[in-house]
Amino acid sequence: MTSEEHGASLEGHFHQVREIIQAEEMWERVPERAREFSPENLEGLVKFAYFGGFIDMAGVRRLLLVDKSAMRQLLVKWYEEVREQGCWLC
Repeated sequence: MTSEEHGASLEGHFHQVREIIQAEEMWERVPERAREFSPENLEGLVKFAYFGGFIDMAGVRRLLLVDKSAMRQLLVKWYEEVREQGCWLC
């Protein structure tokens, strides 16, 4: 996969996770700064969807295009961030 294809896939996944969050009627909880595509905002939306119970770990891997090892590292980071900073759900 070329870097252009990878970026297009990530942008498509951003729209998918946005639709998932909107279907749960939780889009209004997403900060304005996170509503436009960027890799960081995609990760933020996936984290929000995961902690909101809208997607499972397989969804995290699929949407972020990461393997199980990288996903585990992300989850550790996310749990630490939520403990320290809270989350959009709070």
